[in-house]
Amino acid sequence: MTTSQCTSCSAWAAGEFTYEELCRRWHVLVGGRITPGYANRYRKEGERRSLPWEEVILPFKYCAKGMLTRFYIVKGPDDTRPKKIVRNCPEYSINGANIVEFPVPSPLWTICQQEPHGKKTIKGQLFLPGLCENYTYFRIPAHGRVEPEIIDGGTCDICGRDFSRGLVVREITYFCCNKHYLQWWRELHPDEYLRFNKQNGKKK
Repeated sequence: MTTSQCTSCSAWAAGEFTYEELCRRWHVLVGGRITPGYANRYRKEGERRSLPWEEVILPFKYCAKGMLTRFYIVKGPDDTRPKKIVRNCPEYSINGANIVEFPVPSPLWTICQQEPHGKKTIKGQLFLPGLCENYTYFRIPAHGRVEPEIIDGGTCDICGRDFSRGLVVREITYFCCNKHYLQWWRELHPDEYLRFNKQNGKKK
């Protein structure tokens, strides 16, 4: 079976956007006016969630170098592969693509829909709401007394990718996703990590 170069390219990315954020990213990477189908998708999702469609955030996978003219909706946690076969791409690069995948622990780190999404202290450790990824809300641990903040835009210090929505600690260290923040946090807080995840404590 022929696979796309996108699968191993460091420019193959995934991110969550409001419609306004998606339009800005589209303008930078694709150019021109965004196709009407995306707005319709946001409106339908807004109706389903009983939210103003301008506030809806949807996950997409796309080429961060703008070599594809579409943003593809992510339909689940495992839906990360490209749909289009691309060969001999001039922007193909494996820089950053060999990063070891760090699994988000569960169930402690995921937030059920019935749970409040505010701050919560468990076993003396402060947890805060992290990024919503693939329709799942995550809680992330504070870095000592420092609370990571959700920001719009930056470059991840773990994988080097630009992001439109991510996390930052003290306006110094940036993360494109919950996993990369937890990967960084585990290195600095190994005892705390073991305390909550004895079965995942051993590094791979």
